[in-house]
Amino acid sequence: MTTTTAGQDGGASKPRGLLAGLPTLISVLAFVFSGFSYYESAMKHAELSVFVPPVIHYGRDGGGDTELFAIPVTITNSGARTGTVLSMELEVERLGDSEKDMPRTKRYYGAYLGEHPRNSDAIHRAFAPASLAARQSWSETIRFYPAGNPLPRLVQDAGEYRFTLRLNLAEPADAGWWDRLWLAKVAPVTFTLRLPFLSEQWVNFRRGSIAMHAKDHRPTTSAPVK
Repeated sequence: MTTTTAGQDGGASKPRGLLAGLPTLISVLAFVFSGFSYYESAMKHAELSVFVPPVIHYGRDGGGDTELFAIPVTITNSGARTGTVLSMELEVERLGDSEKDMPRTKRYYGAYLGEHPRNSDAIHRAFAPASLAARQSWSETIRFYPAGNPLPRLVQDAGEYRFTLRLNLAEPADAGWWDRLWLAKVAPVTFTLRLPFLSEQWVNFRRGSIAMHAKDHRPTTSAPVK
């Protein structure tokens, strides 16, 4: 009789012990969740992602000597702090057969904003650093011009071209080693487009532009890396 009562008491004490620790577990989970929410809403560094559409435009300036690429770019910031894009760089590679003594790759820089104007007297909006607050986005068409001597031109004929777009970001001046450890950078955006034709009269004398398309007609995205 005594043995049976003791066994019943031992079995009942076990669930009471589990229930006693439940409030502590809930408190720990709530603390972890509130800390994560605070980090996401106030402490998380800027995390920029870049989106490039499947269509850009090729044109020329300076009477046909200076080629350019007009690329619509969208940047989003999923972080809790402001991110600043100081400049943009573009590297273009001509795929397929290459003519002798002609460059196969060339570097360009983000010089102006907006589509390539048909009027040579149009006012150009110079590229300026772009700041994105938390959870915001920024969209513009960037005109990339050659970095250095514009001649010889890279684009000599229709064909496929591989693009690599890089963003140069501002780093916080007061960032410590911990901040630099978690500071997210933007991976280069690489995409391949085709120029269907090239008309010297159209791009040189009429200041027209030619659309370049991606084969799959899908945009290209670059996520932040750490």
